[in-house]
Amino acid sequence: MKPLLSGLMARPRHSGGSSREEKIAKALTVDLWCHATEPAHVPAFAQLRRSIALERPDITCLITTDGSLSIPDSLDASINTAAIPREGNSITAFFAQHAPRLCLWAGGWINPALAQEADKRGIPLFLLDAHAEGFQTNVWRGQGLSQRRALRLFSTFLARDSEAETALRKMGVETDDIFVAGRMQQGIPTLPCNETDLNDLSAALNSRPSWLAAYVRAEELDIVLPAHFKASRAAHRLLLILVPDDENEYEAFKDALEQHQLRYTIWPETDGLSDETAQVLLAEDPFELGLWFRVSPVSFMGASLVSGHGGHNPYAAANLGSAILYGPNVGKHLESYSRFAAAGGARIVRDVDTLTAAVSQLSAPDRAAQMAMAAWEIATEGADVTDRITSLVHDALDHLEES
Repeated sequence: MKPLLSGLMARPRHSGGSSREEKIAKALTVDLWCHATEPAHVPAFAQLRRSIALERPDITCLITTDGSLSIPDSLDASINTAAIPREGNSITAFFAQHAPRLCLWAGGWINPALAQEADKRGIPLFLLDAHAEGFQTNVWRGQGLSQRRALRLFSTFLARDSEAETALRKMGVETDDIFVAGRMQQGIPTLPCNETDLNDLSAALNSRPSWLAAYVRAEELDIVLPAHFKASRAAHRLLLILVPDDENEYEAFKDALEQHQLRYTIWPETDGLSDETAQVLLAEDPFELGLWFRVSPVSFMGASLVSGHGGHNPYAAANLGSAILYGPNVGKHLESYSRFAAAGGARIVRDVDTLTAAVSQLSAPDRAAQMAMAAWEIATEGADVTDRITSLVHDALDHLEES
């Protein structure tokens, strides 16, 4: 088995210029060949590429699948995608076309022919997010043997959990070569905010209970606004922070607030917040969500109650300690919402009554905090795994550049 690369912790990186010849050669190669075996791997690899690009802005990335996974429309334009070849000349052509420098294979179901060709070409092979299902080979004993041989070509093994570690050991991988790192998942960087604005808003709220409705579509206002009105009957000080998904619908939001007879103020004005005369704080700028998530113990993620939009990434709220509410139309991020819901960090709502009930119940600080902690633990698990893989990739690329 090939030696395991060290460097799982962060370390200083070098920086330097490249000659014209080096840049031309780099343009003809793919730095990272990332193979996804389940839907969550695709956005997770995209996030990994963004993390690595902070220090290597010219990093090139190819994500492959077996052809059965759909590629999200929101995938970074800088990332190329392809279906893996199966055998023979198509494999040779694949390596000739992309010339990958490093392979990150996620999950399992290793293609032995691809692994053997990569090894012949001196391409380091890393197995990430390994899970037990990816090595179930009881149906055909010959398949198990080929998987064992292929695994010997890998130098790094990050397992999703102890069950995956056991499966790898049964396939012949040494225990000392396996790191149980947790699940590889999408995540997003923590949204920033202006500290002065945060201090000013916190002072104006003065511990007033609030909840956030973010990324809201105009068609959802007939659910969100009545829900807030009904929840306010039980919690008279309750404030709704309302953020449109589309800046072009801003005037429609003001009209809806007036039609529902809700008193509101428009950020950055804070009139009505301290004396509690304003029932809603309307935010003009959707790019200040880092501020709104920080002051909101509960966040409803919009573009999810009506079809056609697919919802928004729940990690934005979870990263900043907010419990998550969401509608049933979150197809773009379904796996992420499902994980948060299973852990108790997110709750689905469908109409005025279910949204009212959720907001009312979570107005109790202890319940909101418990739910927010569950969401935060899921979010930070993904960040830790991304950081670990980022460090490994930097080490590997440093080694390749020095050799």
